[in-house]
Amino acid sequence: MPERKPAPQPATPGAPLKIVMMAALPVEVRPFLRQRQVRRRRDLGLPAWEFKVGEGRGVVALSGMGWPVAHLAGERLLARCRPQILLSFGFGGALTPELAPGTIVLGESFWHYFPETGVLKRVPAPPPPRPLPELIRHITKSGLSACAGSLITTPFIINKSRQGGALLRLNHPVLDLETSALAQVASAHGLSFVSLRAITDGATEEIPDFVAEAWKPGKKMGPRTAFTWLAADPRRAKDLLHLRRRSRLAAQQLAQALNLLLDLL
Repeated sequence: MPERKPAPQPATPGAPLKIVMMAALPVEVRPFLRQRQVRRRRDLGLPAWEFKVGEGRGVVALSGMGWPVAHLAGERLLARCRPQILLSFGFGGALTPELAPGTIVLGESFWHYFPETGVLKRVPAPPPPRPLPELIRHITKSGLSACAGSLITTPFIINKSRQGGALLRLNHPVLDLETSALAQVASAHGLSFVSLRAITDGATEEIPDFVAEAWKPGKKMGPRTAFTWLAADPRRAKDLLHLRRRSRLAAQQLAQALNLLLDLL
């Protein structure tokens, strides 16, 4: 049997803070938290956990969904923490067919897209602490599928088939709701920046309208809303189960990729 790698030990209080990692949703971080020994931090103003990274410490925190929320959460967190690296991670939607569900896409360029006007704006970001090809090789040698790509932040979940060709001309384009906000925060604080997204929905798949509407920034998808939506058409349960399976796959792939990157960073 292969030798089992020992679980990372809890961080030593007072050790230097090396990295702050931010995601939007609990489902995006659960497998990672289960795989490491973490300590809940209740003094940071966000749901947050501390863990050991080499001889130092890391913090993973939840910002909530959407560009404004992520930007505010990042600024508040960095006002209390002084890391060397800011890492953004979570789920993303593929715009081109070569990106299969579960693929890890590391950001090589960052964009803000305004679907109402079709404006696509590049967002400058600091480089990662190690060259991006080195990070990708470190992930893929474990058997994960990973590549560099263009991470495009939108103000809400959009219908992919209705978008223009500007997005498709980018290299491995992936949609998300928070990355460009945290790229700006990293730039303002002079931190190295790393961002990765795990694909949940392929290029020909759309997030169900109900989920897209409920996941708009500032809204919450409560049980009553979900029941009303399902009662209107019980066949919609299949869409939710499909999205749940994809989310679990993406979260597991993220946890594996994050642990590999932490060994390198």
